[in-house]
Amino acid sequence: MVTKKQKEKNIKDLEYNHLLNKQSIALVLIGTAIISTLLVEKLPESLGVDKVELLIFLFVVLLGVLSYFSKKLEDKLEEVRKL
Repeated sequence: MVTKKQKEKNIKDLEYNHLLNKQSIALVLIGTAIISTLLVEKLPESLGVDKVELLIFLFVVLLGVLSYFSKKLEDKLEEVRKL
């Protein structure tokens, strides 16, 4: 049986891991945005991609990914709390 102290530790571990995941995702997307804006000039003109459009797209993807993982964390926390 899981004790209350173990349960609280599991919840804290999940929250900490989620924070690290958010940080990693944010860093990867920031790096991707920087590299993409530097390389966007090398794309063919026929694609019609602007730096601003690219940054907006990457920002929207960042928000989507973070909200997805936030929802997953909430589900796991509820699952642990029910134990």
